[in-house]
Amino acid sequence: MTAYALHVVQSEARIEGRSDQSVLDACLGAGVAFPYNCRSGECGECLAELRSGSVRELPGADPAIFNDTHRARGLILACLSYPCSDLSLSARLRAESGPPIREFDTVVEKVRRHGSAIIEVVVRTDSPVDYRAGQYFDWVLPGISPDRSFSAANRPGSTRLEFHVRIYERGRVSRHLARELMEGDILTLRGPFGAFQLSAEQHRPALLIAGGTGFAPIKAMLDEAFAHGSRRPLRFFYGTRRAGDLYHLDTMSAWSRKHANFSFIPALSDEPAESAWTGERGLVTEVIVRQVTDGLGAEAYLCGPPPMIDAAVALLHRLGVDPSDIHYDKFTPAV
Repeated sequence: MTAYALHVVQSEARIEGRSDQSVLDACLGAGVAFPYNCRSGECGECLAELRSGSVRELPGADPAIFNDTHRARGLILACLSYPCSDLSLSARLRAESGPPIREFDTVVEKVRRHGSAIIEVVVRTDSPVDYRAGQYFDWVLPGISPDRSFSAANRPGSTRLEFHVRIYERGRVSRHLARELMEGDILTLRGPFGAFQLSAEQHRPALLIAGGTGFAPIKAMLDEAFAHGSRRPLRFFYGTRRAGDLYHLDTMSAWSRKHANFSFIPALSDEPAESAWTGERGLVTEVIVRQVTDGLGAEAYLCGPPPMIDAAVALLHRLGVDPSDIHYDKFTPAV
């Protein structure tokens, strides 16, 4: 590991970079309001101009987001770029940097399985963690690189953090967590990260769309919205395969009864025809087509696997939702 000095021309911060740390993470760690969302080369938010110095670029960028045309213009994706020398960068910074990023230890308080593919992990902290509903944390796991990221599923303000982890059949890390993570274990977290947050808008309807553990940040954002008395129309479409994969139905039912502005619409894509399920069937996008006739004026928040996000974004465009009002967080498998 080699240390380097990083300089962003729009900031006065002193940034200490490392050869084993992305340019983006170094800037965020120094409190620089660097634009970003995914930290994995899929959103393009962290595009920056490399004024001087050299970087090592990791593969994985979406070619539609970042390609040789950008490289020829001297641009980099800060999330996939690692310094090989001192650097000078130019970037369009955000208005504010958000909660500070820090590393801290937690104690695992609860490990609960939901169906066959999801575990819920609740950890306890010494004091409330400063984050925003919709943000995520890196789990620093011994012997495992890179770190795995999971969104908080509860609103800020308590000494508990709730996470939902999907177990993949061939996922070395997720299967390890499902087998080995125990109550009382020490779990090190780093964060918070991400810009996936419900706006402060109080009147425009919001379409919330999730698949799999994309449920987690949507749940946190709803929790926060209700705590602040939001009265905007909130419709949560959740897609999964079978009824046994649904979880936190008691929470969704309680919110539906308590808040007249909220509705929860689960969609099952592979539920046996002979089952007792009487709710919506089909892909979540198919259900949205049946339930939403006009998206004009709405905001949309999507979280889940990339194919679902891509299909839902295309659908929302057809329904008239303004592209600037579509916000998403793509979940890549934590295998």
